[in-house]
Amino acid sequence: MRSNHPESIRLYNLKVECTNLMKQLKYEKNEDKKNELEAKLDQVEAQIDMIYDAREGEAHIKWLLSEFGEDVFPDRD
Repeated sequence: MRSNHPESIRLYNLKVECTNLMKQLKYEKNEDKKNELEAKLDQVEAQIDMIYDAREGEAHIKWLLSEFGEDVFPDRD
């Protein structure tokens, strides 16, 4: 079951786009078009990585808060 959360939908769409680009790249003969597809694929993969990094960071913050409470970031007076 997929989530209807906008970020999950965006991630799913990016993964589909990545798969489609890989298929196109596999069969492309024109070198210029191939380079263009590779550039698009790199951009899509970077966006996917950014989403996963954001999720990982959010999970880490939630873990810190659960372990140490609101005093995770103490005042520096």
